[in-house]
Amino acid sequence: MYKVFVDNISIYFQKDGIFKSNISSQYFPAISVADYKLFIEEVNKINLKEKVVVFSPDPKAQLLEFFSNFKWIEAAGGIVLNTTTNQALFIHRNGFWDIPKGKLEKNENPEQGAIREIEEECGLGNLKILGELSPTYHTYFAYGKHVIKKTHWFSLVTDELNVTPQIDEGITEVKWFETDNLNLIKNNTFTSILDVMEEYFGK
Repeated sequence: MYKVFVDNISIYFQKDGIFKSNISSQYFPAISVADYKLFIEEVNKINLKEKVVVFSPDPKAQLLEFFSNFKWIEAAGGIVLNTTTNQALFIHRNGFWDIPKGKLEKNENPEQGAIREIEEECGLGNLKILGELSPTYHTYFAYGKHVIKKTHWFSLVTDELNVTPQIDEGITEVKWFETDNLNLIKNNTFTSILDVMEEYFGK
């Protein structure tokens, strides 16, 4: 099963023997960028009553085909736990709390990209990846292009405490949080970030 966040609404691409969906057939096989606003209106209406779902024998292929008119971008980041204080690291960017992440550079693998982005965005070093979390997919419009982004997520640790926000990337604060008191984050973040947090911290 794959989940794509569109306007903070989840679209589920699930495996089944035959293709079926509660999204109108006019948007298949690939959604047109010209129809994107109408599509957003439709999925918002569907979401009020039920899950927005696409069943297919090959959910990943179906997802890629559906968004084939969008620019594909891959990014990486992760939740950093401090081994000294047992606190978790979050950033405040463009008015929202977020997990440090960023776009992969050419010939860079997700692990390298996650470490580089966290180092750059938080001024933090001595990072070690412990494991991989589930990737997220979301769409957005920027710089005149419709984009679908896959973000690779990791769990990391460090023993360093000093952090510095990367101001030129819109980051105004980098802060360590007690892991049992994350309501400030949860009340002002994105649905996709809540998914990552739920997988890492539990409910």
